[in-house]
Amino acid sequence: MQGKQKIIDDILSSARTAASSVVAEAQAEAQAELDELRAELDAAQKASLAKAEVAAQQLYAGQVKLGELEASKAMLRAKQACVSAVYYGVKLKILSAPDAEYLKILQSVIEQYAEDGDEIIAAKRDSKRVTAAWVKKVATAAKKKLTLSNEVGDFEGGVILRNVKYDRDLTVDAIVDELKERTIAETVARLGL
Repeated sequence: MQGKQKIIDDILSSARTAASSVVAEAQAEAQAELDELRAELDAAQKASLAKAEVAAQQLYAGQVKLGELEASKAMLRAKQACVSAVYYGVKLKILSAPDAEYLKILQSVIEQYAEDGDEIIAAKRDSKRVTAAWVKKVATAAKKKLTLSNEVGDFEGGVILRNVKYDRDLTVDAIVDELKERTIAETVARLGL
């Protein structure tokens, strides 16, 4: 029996050694796989952090550009408001000019644009300044047949020249708009905008 026991002990010892070897090998493989997985996770984490950093920088740059764009828009609106204020001031100056100066401006534009036979429609507020006598004086200076219309215009100041073909807008708004078209670059430069 003792021989049998020795064989059993040898088999068990051999099995324990083999099992220990298999377990050690399995543990080594598991550790290697675990190390490999950790390395992959570390690399993925680094890549993810790098992508997140790039995305954050792009988002920040985009927000900065958006902020710069909004600031540029605000600055443009402010510049446009400044320019508009200048031409609005010109309009108010023309409208509030003394009669002689105001009528001189109107006479100048009428002489420049009037055609023979034009009818002059004056602004309602100018009915006391733009009279038939004044129109006759302008017609003589322009060497054209001009008449004052019984119709009054629904505009702030200036006149409209009407003939059978078309109407010519010489209202103060139109005069200032035309002036603005010709002088806006110079105005912007003088304002330092």
